[in-house]
Amino acid sequence: MKEKVKKKKNGTIKRLFKTKPLAGIGIIIMILFVLIAIFADVLAPVKMQAGALPGNIIYKLYKPWFMLDEIQRAKELQGGTIFWLGTDNLGRDVLSYLIYGARTSVILCLGVSLLSTVVSVIIGMLSATIGGWFDLLLQRFVDAFTCIPGMLLSMIMMNLLGNGMIQLVIVMAIPSGIANSRMIRSAAMGVKDAGYVESSELLGAATGFKMMKHIFPNILPIIIVSAAGGLGGTVMQEASLNFLGYGVAIGTPSWGYMITNQGRANMFTAPYMCLFPGICITVMVIAANMFGDGLRDVMDPRLKGGVGTYNSRKISKIAKKYLNQFLNGNQILEENC
Repeated sequence: MKEKVKKKKNGTIKRLFKTKPLAGIGIIIMILFVLIAIFADVLAPVKMQAGALPGNIIYKLYKPWFMLDEIQRAKELQGGTIFWLGTDNLGRDVLSYLIYGARTSVILCLGVSLLSTVVSVIIGMLSATIGGWFDLLLQRFVDAFTCIPGMLLSMIMMNLLGNGMIQLVIVMAIPSGIANSRMIRSAAMGVKDAGYVESSELLGAATGFKMMKHIFPNILPIIIVSAAGGLGGTVMQEASLNFLGYGVAIGTPSWGYMITNQGRANMFTAPYMCLFPGICITVMVIAANMFGDGLRDVMDPRLKGGVGTYNSRKISKIAKKYLNQFLNGNQILEENC
């Protein structure tokens, strides 16, 4: 049995890289970001001190190394300070800021994804399993909650809770979890109507037993896909909230905070301060979306073997089939005429 389980797991991973090369690239990029976040203290040229990145006003707005001429490069080499991606308006190394900013983004992605998944699973499974008036009231609450614009709700909650990492995780995870509970409820309702669940109910199984023994294992792929698909949106929402002034605490390295506080004020004199964190956000969002889409296609049984797998051989085979039918149909029409 253990060998079969291992084969299934290895088969899923192999199928992800074989049929979904973009998803494989996405997960590799995300693993690289996680490693950068873990070993930020080792990789960063300038280390954080007392929770903040030190700077020197003497090195204010130094250009990146590749934008300097030979004389300026020689001066930096003589001084022993090389800023590969330049400095900000406080003389802080941009490369070190980006590396420590990856830690903020990774913590946010994992924290928001975990908390959002827990909230959506609890609401969705309870609503589907208990049903009746409880399901009716809970779903009307979800409907009313989702009618409020997400960014407006986030801004109101941040005003109440204040800026900070924990507050940001709560503000982004809870509304997302409530909204995603509809999908979990729909999947749980499909499993609830299965014969083996009804049989266990006739045998006197409790609600908690039905949820954990029968419903949860059968909707686990959908839960995993939902959690992976929301990673890209988390990075974008964090950057948006930071741009509006509702984000991490002042001094905490963050890509969105860097664009808002340093990059926007020096957009024309030092455009690289917006460019580099923007590239990091773009790469992480694209990688997360590619991984989420590929994982959905591999784990969702409704998409296995269909055109939704993006298998080029199957698509070309189907295209040739319909093309032959179209050409043969035209020949028959010409003969009849």
